[in-house]
Amino acid sequence: MENEPKISDLPDPEDQVFGGINLLTRSLRDLDDRGLVLSLAAFAEEALGELLKAFMMPVEATTQLIDGFNAPLGTFSSRIKAAYAMGLITKDQFIDLERLRKIRNEFAHSWKPVNLSKQKIAALIDGMGFSRIDDNFPDTPSEKIRSSMSCLLVEIRSSTHQIKKKGMRAKLIGSHLMRGFSGDFEAQIKNSREELNNIAKNLEGAEERKREFYLTLLLGFKDRLTVLAKPEGPEQKKVLSAFLEEFSSVLRQVSA
Repeated sequence: MENEPKISDLPDPEDQVFGGINLLTRSLRDLDDRGLVLSLAAFAEEALGELLKAFMMPVEATTQLIDGFNAPLGTFSSRIKAAYAMGLITKDQFIDLERLRKIRNEFAHSWKPVNLSKQKIAALIDGMGFSRIDDNFPDTPSEKIRSSMSCLLVEIRSSTHQIKKKGMRAKLIGSHLMRGFSGDFEAQIKNSREELNNIAKNLEGAEERKREFYLTLLLGFKDRLTVLAKPEGPEQKKVLSAFLEEFSSVLRQVSA
């Protein structure tokens, strides 16, 4: 299948939705049963890979998961399951893709002549959902798998296009722990001032990794200040303002 066109070779953005399926249809027109099934599976596998990459975070880890050497999501089976688990394909689409994968395996794992009329394969094709974009009834297994899978591939490409267009990719929801401060306002200011002085003291003359550690504490301390108890009244506001200036002074000295 080295000469088969790739969906990713098609122009962006909207031509990929229907342009890809048109190119696929032309490619499948004169293929025998084996070529038909293997081509459909190859296009589906690539389309799922593009769908996953469009949705996942734009980081190197995504590329390694999908396209890297021995990539965990580099197989047809893993991509089907991942797309379904992430909610990128429906249950019906998942089931039909699994049917296509099983049919693909019947052809790919046997050197003996195999065709779509084989009972096991015909039953899988018969179970596939009908195309939602074709008005003609598929009289043969070949017509059924062509129309059903062509529709499904258009749906996958359309989903990929919508994700890119609307920016519906996965969002970072991970977080780090951050310590707060205990006690009332006065106790929190007292304890936080002691912590700040301790950090500043340890930074004096610190080298390499030790300095890096206390700088990390200092930067983390800045985030922690956002959860200090809210001051009540003008006096507490003055106390908080003075403490924040102390922190800024330490930060400037370290940055100098």
